[in-house]
Amino acid sequence: MKCSIDFKGATGYYRSFGKGPVVMLVHGFIEEGAMWDTTAKALQKNYKVLVPDLPGFGASPLAKGHLPLSMELYAEYLLAILKQEKVKKLVLLGHSMGGYIALYFAEKYGSMLAGFGLVNSHCFEDSAQKKINRKKGIAFVKQHGTRVFVTELYNSIFHESFKKKNPQNRTLIKKLVAQALKYSPEAIMAANAAMMHREDKSEVLKNATVPVLFINGKDDESAPIAYTLKQAAYPKIADIHFFSNCKHMCVFERRRETIAAINGFCGLAWHF
Repeated sequence: MKCSIDFKGATGYYRSFGKGPVVMLVHGFIEEGAMWDTTAKALQKNYKVLVPDLPGFGASPLAKGHLPLSMELYAEYLLAILKQEKVKKLVLLGHSMGGYIALYFAEKYGSMLAGFGLVNSHCFEDSAQKKINRKKGIAFVKQHGTRVFVTELYNSIFHESFKKKNPQNRTLIKKLVAQALKYSPEAIMAANAAMMHREDKSEVLKNATVPVLFINGKDDESAPIAYTLKQAAYPKIADIHFFSNCKHMCVFERRRETIAAINGFCGLAWHF
C-alpha cells in the first residue's frame, strides 16, 4: 500500500506491506524503496514492513526545506513516518547510505529499536581520499549531468560474475540505471554532500544494547570487508553474514541469502 506524509514542505512517499511487528527497510544513494520489493514481500508474512522513498529519490521530491540534506534530516524523515504509523518499536535496516542513516537514527532514537542493521554499509566517516572523490563526483554532476555518473556507478557496484551469470542480471542493472536517471542532479549532489559530511558512528555500535545485523559482499569496495570485520566486533550482539563473489548489492546479488539473513535477524531481534 502506497502512503504519503507531509515533511518539511513536500509530500514524501513510503509503502507498507503486511501486518505484525514493524521492520523498516531504507534504501541507499541513488536508489529507491523499490529495491527492497522482493525482501518486503518475503517478510510481510510475519511483519509489517515499511519502505520509504527518501527525499529526492523514488516518488519523494526534494524540497527547499530539505536542504542541505544530512543524515540527521533523513533520520527525522524516518521518524515522521513512524510517528504517522504510530510505531513504538521496530527493526531498522539500511543499505549503504541507508545504513548511515540507521546509525544516526539509532544514536538519537535508539529506545525505539528492537534491533538494527547495516547492509553493505559501515559506521566510519569518509576517508580523506573518499571526500575528495565525492567532491569530484559533485562537480562532475554539476557540469555534465547525471547520465555518465549514474551509469558508471551502477556498473561498478555489481560483481562481474553476477553480470555474466545470465541476461536477466544485465537487464536488471540497465533498469536500475534508467530508474536512477529520473532523479534530479540536485538530489544526487545533495545526498553525496550529506554522506561526505557525516560523522564516525563507531560509538553507536559500541553502545548498542540490541542485536545488530551486518551483511556484506566480500568484494565490496564501497564497504570493504576490513571495515565490517572491525565494526562487527563493536556490538554486544552481532549477526554477521559475508557473501563470496559479491560486491555492494547483496540485496540483488545474493537475494535469497540476504532475505534469509534478514528474516532470521528479525526473529532474533523481536525475541531478544
